[in-house]
Amino acid sequence: MRQEKEGFDRLGLGKLRLYQRPEFFKYTIDPVLLAAFIRVYPRHHVLDLGTGVGVIPLWLAGYRGVRRVTGLELQEKVADLAAENISLNKLEAQVRIVQGDLRNPPPEITGERFDWVVSNPPYHKATGGPVSENPILAGARFEITCTLEEVIAAAARLVRENGQVALVHLPERLPDLFVLFRKYRLEPKRLCLVYPSPGMPPHRVLLEGRKGARSGLKVFKPFFLHSASLKTDEKFSPEMLEVYRTGSFPA
Repeated sequence: MRQEKEGFDRLGLGKLRLYQRPEFFKYTIDPVLLAAFIRVYPRHHVLDLGTGVGVIPLWLAGYRGVRRVTGLELQEKVADLAAENISLNKLEAQVRIVQGDLRNPPPEITGERFDWVVSNPPYHKATGGPVSENPILAGARFEITCTLEEVIAAAARLVRENGQVALVHLPERLPDLFVLFRKYRLEPKRLCLVYPSPGMPPHRVLLEGRKGARSGLKVFKPFFLHSASLKTDEKFSPEMLEVYRTGSFPA
């Protein structure tokens, strides 16, 4: 266990803290947006596929009051760091970190059926650009250890009937998301495009599907991270400030 004097980073504006390893990767706003987007209740049991350093479990347990969250992480060193972060925030009673492969999950995962399965998966196909020499960073960014279809197939297997699956991804992958959601009986129900600031194109999409549901998609109004051009003003937008204040998307 690392010593407290080594320091940690703040997660959000509240009490949560986390250790990071710059030689692995540093968390982005994306898992925070996903954790704030989903319509989760304290009684729900949530599974985070590819949890990384544990940002989504920390946010759900620490800011949204979810009492049972499981994070599955393939890379052992990263899973160890996620477990450290759970201990740092004294959330062991609410969150467990499991090391394993979503393509062949360990028994403590397959023995459950979850109300929610969420994921901030690798965004780029392995042939989609230069791959980092850092294997941990490469695995987080590129579909090397799992493809988008494998993530969605695993989510569909592990979520209960009428349960919900949600991902954060790139807008250009929306056609793939829609096709794969329906292939695995996850009917798209809620969609939100995220923009860096007004006047810029969207750079992320949040998509929620329900297993075995009827068709009918609700499209949210645009969500802006910043209130003005990033070149002139770094102020967060009112909706992003609401996420930081309350832990969830504005009503």
